[in-house]
Amino acid sequence: MSERPPVEPGYFPAFLRLTGARVLVVGGDATATAEVRRLLASGATVVVVDSIPCAALLRLAAAGEVILHRRHFCPGDLAGAGLCLVALNDRPAADAVAAAADAAGVLAGVAGRPAQADLLVPDVDGCDAPGDEDKARRPAARRGRATLVGAGPGDPGLLTLRALQALECADVVLYDALIDRSILDLAPRRARRIDVGKRCGRHAMNQTAINRLILQHTQTGAHVVRLKGGDPFVFGRGGEELGCLRAAGVPVEVVPGVTAACAAAASLGVPLTHRGLARSLHFVTGHGADGAVPAHDWAASARAGGTIAAYMASRTLELLAARLVAAGLPGSTPAVAGEHASRPQQRHLFGTLATLPGLLAAQDFDGPTLVLIGDVVALAAAQRQPALPRAA
Repeated sequence: MSERPPVEPGYFPAFLRLTGARVLVVGGDATATAEVRRLLASGATVVVVDSIPCAALLRLAAAGEVILHRRHFCPGDLAGAGLCLVALNDRPAADAVAAAADAAGVLAGVAGRPAQADLLVPDVDGCDAPGDEDKARRPAARRGRATLVGAGPGDPGLLTLRALQALECADVVLYDALIDRSILDLAPRRARRIDVGKRCGRHAMNQTAINRLILQHTQTGAHVVRLKGGDPFVFGRGGEELGCLRAAGVPVEVVPGVTAACAAAASLGVPLTHRGLARSLHFVTGHGADGAVPAHDWAASARAGGTIAAYMASRTLELLAARLVAAGLPGSTPAVAGEHASRPQQRHLFGTLATLPGLLAAQDFDGPTLVLIGDVVALAAAQRQPALPRAA
């Protein structure tokens, strides 16, 4: 029998028989999920401890496949365990679990940290990590697919559960500018991350190139997540990407996201529609492909008497306001500009349709800015904080 050297100095390569054994997994992200599924395939009884487990683990727990404790680890969790796997991004916390396992005489492995482990586990990321038998049964060519995911306005807490599930199974993530890093970290470590973000005046990649890139990666059999700010179908050009993928015969799913108008209204504490004040809601874009205010039936918007949510309007607000006033909307109509809605650095600037363009020009708003126009804004203005200081 030929000898195989250990994968690392000081380790002896071997296989563990885990049928019926109790295995503790500390951690609940995509990496932990992959290891949990491998453990289940080995016949182990798996206990998972994590305060914020990922959606895939929640599904496994709901199906009765694992025992899940939604809390932080405590040494008592090691009772009866024959093996402990630690999949925590927090290094001190991972070290503490490994030390507790050592003290309890439980064999322990720490994901990505061989120096802290009693055993090494091959690194397998992703929510669909198959065992060797599954790999043998899998067709040689895997069909690629795409998911257009709305990441919401910025706050990771506003990401939908379905968006989280898609990210956890991504092979490639093409993401917009301003996507929070913590949202990108929800994808498996092995997933390739590509910045294709477009911001006003600074485009990393044009739409045609983005469409081509999505297709290229799906043709390799990858699951491509196109991660877009807000909602893919609200001024996000998601329709163009959907059409491109459908024309190429690529399976595609669309996951909606919280759009900026909803986030801005929520942060102000006012409804976008309100009985007696606003019975309609109009989403308009502040600039077209050429950077100018696009053609729109401004008279119809003015007559409707509802709330107008103007996206990407910080640079064209003066002209947009002028067109609305010319169409019959009073210049005294309350208006507010909101920057970075839902994020810790969010700001709001109140005024009227007539005054807000000048007030906004005096400030240094350079982040994503949405303007709400309508009587509902007065509900927030009545309890607003002191006005922002004028820029120097």
